[in-house]
Amino acid sequence: MKKICLPILLLMLFALPLMGQESGENQDSNDSEGRRYIMELKGLDNLENLESKMNLKMTMDTGQEAPDAAYFGLYLEDLTFPKAQELNYNGIIGVLITGVVQDSPAWHFRLREDDVITHINGKDVTNYATFEKMRKSLRAGDQISITLFRDGKTESLDMTVGSRNKDLVEVSDPKVPGKKKLSAGYGGGTWIPMWVDLDMEDINSIVAHDSLGFNKFRDDGLLQQGLGGKFSIGKGYFLGGQITWFEDTKKTQNNRVGMNDYQIYMRYENMLGGVTLDKRFPITKNFLVGLGLMVGGSYHEMEFINTDANYDWSDLPDTITGSNNTHFLLHKGYLNAQPRVEVMYRVLSWLGLRAEVGYTYGYSLTKDWRVRGLAGESFEVSGSPDTPFQGMTVTIGPWFGF
Repeated sequence: MKKICLPILLLMLFALPLMGQESGENQDSNDSEGRRYIMELKGLDNLENLESKMNLKMTMDTGQEAPDAAYFGLYLEDLTFPKAQELNYNGIIGVLITGVVQDSPAWHFRLREDDVITHINGKDVTNYATFEKMRKSLRAGDQISITLFRDGKTESLDMTVGSRNKDLVEVSDPKVPGKKKLSAGYGGGTWIPMWVDLDMEDINSIVAHDSLGFNKFRDDGLLQQGLGGKFSIGKGYFLGGQITWFEDTKKTQNNRVGMNDYQIYMRYENMLGGVTLDKRFPITKNFLVGLGLMVGGSYHEMEFINTDANYDWSDLPDTITGSNNTHFLLHKGYLNAQPRVEVMYRVLSWLGLRAEVGYTYGYSLTKDWRVRGLAGESFEVSGSPDTPFQGMTVTIGPWFGF
């Protein structure tokens, strides 16, 4: 009996692996059929499609771009307010070009440093993140329209975006971008101290007369002070205005016999102002020179009061007609032209140091001085001189802006 069981046991041990292998093959076949059925339902006809989609997802997950991803060849950054002021750009959207890759699509289409891209295909480019979002929606070979701010004005151009793989998109007739243009500034304003070399001889002949006894005004110039400003109107031209003036008041005792109770008051004033037009020439990023002209007006004015400060309401008629209380205003006006040369150095984006030298020419509106009366009336002062209003002007001071 034992001899019969032993061969049967050995036969069973040999058959079990064969049965397992066949069962596995049937199971693999069934699994394969099941997977194929599921893939057909999902639109994946074969394993190659599945592998392709898996590779695409892996490429996107690792941050790598497709071979035909749009490529400009630009270095960009968000536009700051000081930089916008420097470029004379008043807009609120845009991304700043800080560099261009040589032989890139941007290079071929002549984009350059300090251009501000404001629109792509008519859509606002608010910042760098917006630009990147638009770029990722493009593919190599796409033709786009770009709006940008350059040298004080808005320009538009059509360009073809490229690829980092130059074999995919080829641009013919490459052109080297033009040399970066220096900024002439954007304008500003300031307090103006201005030394004016005026001929004060005629005025001093009255002020320093023995009967009055006031000290003379300086005959080597007076320091006017005032305000001025200008704004860019394009192509390096600036339109603005300026006004400066000088004023001084004096008081002394009337020394005439019988007039010891009277005081003499005097006020002198001059003014120069008008509309300015300047053309600036940038030498470096922070240094520029300019030529300009101011056209406007000026005047000399002297006011005198002789009074004993004794005023009584009931006696006013007699005081007006019969006393030594006197008051009158002398005036002489001019039309002026002032050519000048300006030099400016920028210390900060909003602050500069400014120096200006000019010469003002005054044309007398009347050859004589006039006493100003009421309601615009004036009275000619007979024998009065045709006092000039002209001389060199020098200004050195701060400038708020550029």
